[in-house]
Amino acid sequence: MHERNNGCDGEDCCEPGSVDFSNGVVNVLPYLQRPTEWPFSADADVDHSCTVDDSPGIATAIECAASLSTPRRTVYFPAGRYVVRTPIRPHYDDLTLTGPELSADAVSGDPDTATLVAVPCNPEQFPGVVQVDTALRADNTIPEVINEVWIRNFQVALTDGPRLRANSGIHVNRCSDCLVENIIMRYEPLVEELPSCKPSNLDGITFALGSGGAIRNVIVDGVPKGGIYLASDAAAHGAPSIEVENCELKNINGPVGATALKIIAANAIVRNCEIHHNQLHPADGSIGANGGHGIQIFTQAPLNLPVAVPEDIWIEDTYFHHNAGSGVVLASATPGYVPTGIRFDRVKSAYNKYYGVNIQAGTDVEMKDVWSWGNGSYGMYLTAKSTLPASTFRIGDVLLEDPLVFDNHLIFGSGPNNPGIRIEASDVTVLDGDVARCNMARVEQGKSVQQICWRAGPDNTIFYPTDNLVSGVSTTETSDPEIADCPYD
Repeated sequence: MHERNNGCDGEDCCEPGSVDFSNGVVNVLPYLQRPTEWPFSADADVDHSCTVDDSPGIATAIECAASLSTPRRTVYFPAGRYVVRTPIRPHYDDLTLTGPELSADAVSGDPDTATLVAVPCNPEQFPGVVQVDTALRADNTIPEVINEVWIRNFQVALTDGPRLRANSGIHVNRCSDCLVENIIMRYEPLVEELPSCKPSNLDGITFALGSGGAIRNVIVDGVPKGGIYLASDAAAHGAPSIEVENCELKNINGPVGATALKIIAANAIVRNCEIHHNQLHPADGSIGANGGHGIQIFTQAPLNLPVAVPEDIWIEDTYFHHNAGSGVVLASATPGYVPTGIRFDRVKSAYNKYYGVNIQAGTDVEMKDVWSWGNGSYGMYLTAKSTLPASTFRIGDVLLEDPLVFDNHLIFGSGPNNPGIRIEASDVTVLDGDVARCNMARVEQGKSVQQICWRAGPDNTIFYPTDNLVSGVSTTETSDPEIADCPYD
């Protein structure tokens, strides 16, 4: 860790002429120790160099900034390309790392932007460019939490990552009111590789261990495992609020998981995002339904920690499309624990390979004005089927209000008997909305809402839907809602 081995302390770390004391800005360039054959520039060939490592210099610039007395300290990265072989660790309060103003249209290698390229010495542990976490400071103290670290205006190129222990390009731990903003992150390996050969445990941006704040105006493209991962366990680390806003997550396509937005945290809101073209590429060459989703809200049971249960999650004005799994998934593999207090408003899910919306587990779930069309199978599928014990609670208190579900079953259709909404669960209410067949040349979605019994548990116990209400649903060119004969009787 260069922060502990840079040979300086506080203001003694500051290079002459690098600091604007009037506003607390440190220019990082005087701290870089580039060999003469690699002058600082935007030349992407530096990624393949063996003698360039900008990490020690950046660490020293951060120590200099931390010694300043201004309310906010800033380390400024001029346009160019920075080789980061071990992550930048901004472990001081009220600290900003920023490059020049970044446009969402910036192409890879744009010489007018600051690009942080991760060429990790140890991709299994530290594959990325920034690791925010509590650490030993110059005064030999370790804070319990870091406050208001802002990471802004960077392109990020990830070249490698872990296959065993998960980590991220930007990983935020124990950070209060932190901000990741105006970031374009791409997976750009030094040697071209197939998606199935990508590092299986590399996420894009992760907030974990009780971190809160905002992720705004971010593009994550081509990262293998997850684009954004809200990973805090509320029972163990608390539930500070997190906002994910105006983000685009696309082409997440590695061999494990490959889901664009993963949430196990509590108290999060996602708004105005576009999530598309994500696909799982297992190493064995198979393509299944266990990944490639747009969003997955799920419980997780970490080793020696309480079960992480997503709670109070709000998704609004967001579009999930062309994913090779499902657009929206709520799930749990942990008996007795399900996502709770989940709200979807004005969400659209289209042209996903499997389901537009797939609720496998959840309680107190409301979906209002959700559109689902052109998906490979059901537009909305609520199923309590599970191999968990038959008594395990899976789905309850679900409201679908004003859904618009049309022209689904484009891949898995087999005639006009498929419903737009299929319910294999109890305590579900469907109010108003329209389940329609608009393209009469496509007859696969010929039914509107269908309830049906299901099997669960290791003994395949049969359950029948109870306490469901379907009211006011318009059935444009589809049949009336029905309770189908149980195929297991």
